[in-house]
Amino acid sequence: MSYQKKSSSSRKRVHYNSDFRQNNHNNLSKPLIIGYMSVDVNRQYIPNLSQLKYLNSISNGQTYLDLNHNIDVAVKRTTDENDEKIDLLLKFISHYREYINTTYKILDFITYRRTLISVICSAFGVSESLTIRACLFRGTIYLCSVENADELLRRKSLTKDEEKYCAWGYKFEQYILSDQPNLTPNIEKPVIENEEFSLFYFTTLGNLKLLYGAQIDALLAKESTTENPKSNDFETNLNYLRSNKFAELKTNKEIQNIRQERNFKRYKLLRCWCQCILADLSGLLVGFRNDQGEVQRLQWFDTQDIVMYCKNQWNPQQALNFLHYFLSYVKDSFEPYRNQTEPVALQFVMDTDKKITVDECNNDILPNWFTAKT
Repeated sequence: MSYQKKSSSSRKRVHYNSDFRQNNHNNLSKPLIIGYMSVDVNRQYIPNLSQLKYLNSISNGQTYLDLNHNIDVAVKRTTDENDEKIDLLLKFISHYREYINTTYKILDFITYRRTLISVICSAFGVSESLTIRACLFRGTIYLCSVENADELLRRKSLTKDEEKYCAWGYKFEQYILSDQPNLTPNIEKPVIENEEFSLFYFTTLGNLKLLYGAQIDALLAKESTTENPKSNDFETNLNYLRSNKFAELKTNKEIQNIRQERNFKRYKLLRCWCQCILADLSGLLVGFRNDQGEVQRLQWFDTQDIVMYCKNQWNPQQALNFLHYFLSYVKDSFEPYRNQTEPVALQFVMDTDKKITVDECNNDILPNWFTAKT
């Protein structure tokens, strides 16, 4: 991709301020569900609950799930996040533009949860270099994670084992989740990797107002949980979602030594905690598998317990402080452009030393069909 870069004299390169570790005022308000979307087999946006799945029971202990069962008939994912950027999120924004503008007025940021998670993980050296493209349009900054050349090469050269691990994750969800409350999961039908369900949230982080989308694995079903209303009425569906709780699912290789446990806490559970806290999830169900793709143990982690379990690996307040620091820096970087009416794009690259390089770039985040209607 080509970029319209500033001259080297105007390029900014700034090291982060270590004082963010001591600032305890950047609280995250409880994320509020403000919308939803389903994504079908063709990766098309659908404004309903058709892809919502249900976790009917929380299990702990021994089990046996063969993640290779019918895996050969799975319908593989045909797009990736780097190609889609934030297009599906923008379709939601466009569909409910009047509702969002009226209810939440000027937002500081609109993005996906995964971008926020990447920033947080950078605070603890979990992520490598991070590239985020940002576009200011009518007072709001839209953020999109972008793969750098090394990440792109790594993704396109996935080993067969890595592809298998990904497929096992999808199959695990099929074993555990059902299409309606109190319905037995159907493990015989092909897994369709393109399909997903997402919720959209509004929250505040310190003085910043955020709207973001997050893929959601499961609604936690109880005996009293009513079925998916299958309604086209926005308020009916929104009330249904707000009256329930949700959970995350993951697979992980069975932990056999201290090093594996440390890595599990430092890397996987940090990301999982971010997923949970940013979407107000009740917790995380992990299926521990062997090298043959057989889940032999299930373990549930309450969101609040993850922090205590990982207390020697990362600090939750430092995580939120660093996210606030980075977002504030992005916002400040756009101050010279606030009066422009056309979209303005900047690219932020943070290296492993947390030095941030900022350059002007082409706007490839907000398509014409979106900006023309706003």
